[in-house]
Formats: sequence, structure tokens, C-alpha cells
Amino acid sequence: MAARRGTNLVPSLLRAADLSLQRAAFSRSILSGISNEGAAHLRPAAPVRTLWNGWKSGFSSSSAAQQGEKEDGKTETPPADDGTGEGASPDEETEQKYTTEELQAALNACVENLEAEKKKSDELKDKLMRTLADMENLRERTARQTQEAKQFAVQGFLKSLVDVADNLERAAGSVVLEDVDGSNEIELERAVKLLKSLRDGVILTDNILMKILEKEGVTRYDPMGDKFDPNLHMALFQVPDATKDPGHVAVVVKKGYLLHDRPVRAAEVGVATASSQAED
Repeated sequence: MAARRGTNLVPSLLRAADLSLQRAAFSRSILSGISNEGAAHLRPAAPVRTLWNGWKSGFSSSSAAQQGEKEDGKTETPPADDGTGEGASPDEETEQKYTTEELQAALNACVENLEAEKKKSDELKDKLMRTLADMENLRERTARQTQEAKQFAVQGFLKSLVDVADNLERAAGSVVLEDVDGSNEIELERAVKLLKSLRDGVILTDNILMKILEKEGVTRYDPMGDKFDPNLHMALFQVPDATKDPGHVAVVVKKGYLLHDRPVRAAEVGVATASSQAED
């Protein structure tokens, strides 16, 4: 009975070992990037199955032989072994080669390997879950930072422009409303002083604004006297001017702006022509 119980127990343990090792191999392949076929070396070694199959065959043959002897009431004498091993049957050779203790030892080793692989599988699963959680947190954090970068990308530039707005407000406040709406008479000397103060404030504000734009790579250019260039100039009209060569800029209506040598806004100009062309 004990032998039969062992017969039924060993295949179950081997199947459980196969299943656990396959799971461990699958977890390893996910983290290390190897293919599922590369995990085949984790399967139980062939000698363990050979030991089990040999022991099972020997047990079955021995049991059948003993049952037949009981029924016939006869006992056959096994052939004598002449030292070459030819006189022994295959079942007897199996029983002589693999004993129950050896099979039990091999089974214990298989169980130990199974427990070790199961422990490794649990560790790999834990690492995998932690890695997935970290990747999800990274994805959410990156999406949040990208959204914030889009919303506040011009924060530094706008902070610089606030100084320009403050200077414009001070320039407008330097002139009293009663002095310009006609309700009060203003002396010429006082009026000139106010205009000079207002002009100085506007020039200072313009200089501050251009410094801010230059930090961002924006420069302003005055094309007066330059040869007309359709990439940098936009001709609004032609004007006869003897002091300028034909095809050159004679009048600048609006100055142009460049962003890292690329025109942001072309200068609006008037182009000089010869006097004879103007008369025609």
C-alpha cells in the first residue's frame, strides 16, 4: 500500500514542479527580455524522470510477478548471474540500479529546486509589479509636467513685460489730465517740461522693451538706404528721390524685426525711383 501511495504521489509532484518552473521561466523572460523558448532549461532534469519511470516499471513488474507466484503456488528461481549481467531480467536490473532511497533523494532534490524556483518566481513577480507601478507613476508625472510646460511656457517672458507696462503707466501718470483737456491754462515752460519728461519716459520704456526682446532672440532693424530686398522689405509705394539710388529704400514706415535671423515682420518701406520714371 505504501508503495502504491508513493506511485500516485510522485507524478503529482512532478507535474506541480513542471508548472511552477514554467511560471518562473515566464516571469524571468518578461524581465530579462529573453524568449519563452529560452526558459526550457528550467524544466526538471531528465535523470529524475528516468529514475521515476525505471522505478515505476520495476515496481509494477515485481508486483505482477509476486501475484502470479501466489496464484500458481510456484516459485521460480532467477537465473544465476555470471558476472556479465546477461542473466538478469530488465525489471531486476532496474530494481538493482535505482533503490527507493535513491528515488526519494532525487524527489527531495526536485522539491527543493521547486521551492527555490517558486521563491525566485515570487521575487520576480514582485519586481515586475513594482516596475509597472513606477512606469505608471512616471507616465502620469510626465503628462502633468508637459501640460504645465504648455500653460506656463511664457511665464518668464511675461514677467519681463510687466516692467514695460509699469513704465507706460508711470509715463501716462506724469501728465495731469487737467493740463491736456483744456480745463486749466498751462504755461509754455511747464508744458515743455511735461513733454520732455513724457518723451524721456517713452524712450526709456522702448529701450527696456528692446532689451527684453533681445534676450528672446528678437532684434529690430532699420532698412533706410538699403537696397530693396523682398525677403526683408515690403514695398508700400514708390517715391522719386534724387538722393537715393533707384531700387533703394527711401522711406521707412515701420521698422522690421528678426527672430534669430528670420524675419518676424518685414519692414514696410517706400522705394526710391528715378525722377524720369515718376514723370512718366
